[in-house]
Amino acid sequence: MAELAAARGVLRRAETGESVTNAVLLAAHDLLYTRVPPQLGDSSLRRLAEFLVGRGVVPKPGDYEGRWWLWWPKNGRGPCRDCGKIRSLARYSARFGNEYRYLCARCRGAERQHIAQQADRLLGRRLTSVPAPAPLTSPIEAPAEGTSMPSPSGRDWESYAIRLEELLGALDWAGFDLPEEWDTDFDPQEGPLLFATLWRGDGGLDVQYNPHQQTLALQPFDDVTGDWPESYSLLEDSIEVPVASSGQQAVTAVAAAAGQAGLLDATHVQVAESAPPEAKQEFTLRRIRRIFQLAADFRQLPLPDLLREVTENEWLNAYLEWVVGMTGQDVAPDVVPDAAALGVAAGCWRNNTAVEDHHLDTDVLMARVNIAVTRITRQHVCPVDGIDWDSIKNALMDPQWALPDGTPICSLFGPGWTEVAATVTAELDRWRHLDHEVLGPQTTLILMSIGGSTSYTDSWWGQGRWLSICRHVIDDATTAGLSLPPPYDQRGPDDLLADLDAPDEVPAPVLGWLIDLPDAGVHGPRGLRMHHVTRPPQHYWDPYWLTDRNDP
Repeated sequence: MAELAAARGVLRRAETGESVTNAVLLAAHDLLYTRVPPQLGDSSLRRLAEFLVGRGVVPKPGDYEGRWWLWWPKNGRGPCRDCGKIRSLARYSARFGNEYRYLCARCRGAERQHIAQQADRLLGRRLTSVPAPAPLTSPIEAPAEGTSMPSPSGRDWESYAIRLEELLGALDWAGFDLPEEWDTDFDPQEGPLLFATLWRGDGGLDVQYNPHQQTLALQPFDDVTGDWPESYSLLEDSIEVPVASSGQQAVTAVAAAAGQAGLLDATHVQVAESAPPEAKQEFTLRRIRRIFQLAADFRQLPLPDLLREVTENEWLNAYLEWVVGMTGQDVAPDVVPDAAALGVAAGCWRNNTAVEDHHLDTDVLMARVNIAVTRITRQHVCPVDGIDWDSIKNALMDPQWALPDGTPICSLFGPGWTEVAATVTAELDRWRHLDHEVLGPQTTLILMSIGGSTSYTDSWWGQGRWLSICRHVIDDATTAGLSLPPPYDQRGPDDLLADLDAPDEVPAPVLGWLIDLPDAGVHGPRGLRMHHVTRPPQHYWDPYWLTDRNDP
């Protein structure tokens, strides 16, 4: 007992700020683990693990009989394993069966992107002369038809949950709250089932994962119990994705399906026409609170005081009136990192700067530069730590910053680059000041997400619906009998769509074809510039609790 008291004493010393070495913390943790095995959820053990994560001391996969995930935190703050910076961390395994690491959001995103690129190369998606490999075998084999299966063990359920969170990585990045624990069910014939409602703001969707049937379903949310009177569904129809393949292949398929449904972009929602008049006022007030309460918490100010300061800032007030209150009035106030990156690109590069005054020779060249800017901003937007304005500025002002063909971007503007650079720098510095001194990182991310989700950026690369939009343009063109641009008139529409994942790398005539379909005629199909499919899905907020209040 004395040893256990001493171990807990180490924790108290750490909590009061006393200097305690990593070795002493780890020894106290290990002693508690050894002496109190039935109580793996012991709060002292968990708190010691949290301190250790904060110092970059984490277990190896097989440590503590492989059961350390039971009490080590899912989230924490400390040095990221990959970049070494002190940031908010999540316990993460990029592939099923890989060891856990504690990584920041940026490094998790970078790893997902790296794995996706590896998968593309392995699948030979862009090399039509190389046959695609056979589908990978799932680590979870479906049972033979008509046979029953034993109930899964605790470790089985944990492995299913790990894989489900991996499959939903794109939704996690796009701002959806994944549950700490999944609801579960088991049927001897159908197998295990994991399910939950995922939320982003007031928008919900239901997820069901059947590991043995090897399917993942994204379904409309229906508030049948009446517990969520202010909610709305983010889907109208169910989406079922086969997830038999292991690794990144199935993850990419889920991301593609979610992207096509608009789930990876900011939500567009407005009050339903059937709602009572007071619903519009309530909707507006809720939106204001969701945007600025985070800023008030960051500044440790009452919300009215924060709002007063915001309205007294003439420039910020103008942005709120035009972007948030007018062009983006239907954009839900959520943190959506990719939309925020578009907001930075649109607001600090194309708008409020001299870029448009020095418009490049062609729209295709301008589009290539827009994509290059968006690539830069995406690298420096984190849903937890916010926007790294200085890194964006340094990258955009770097004389070596170039298009994929090696052309320095500053050279494209000639003598006008001096004015472009000065105005872009001023805009980035302005937002950096507002972020750090007035709004805080979360409110700034919300405002940038709204700014990147207006009609101005509907057809921009970088949104989750991008490939789905391109598919509609291609299908409409081929249905109308229009020829694809060379070399895709020979290679086919699937290869064109695959290459449009990186549209700045395709030949200029191909990108030009996508923007404005040639030979389409006045009543023919439309390219990106005019296609109706670029408009995002529209959702409706219909608070029945307000309606019920007025019923007799």
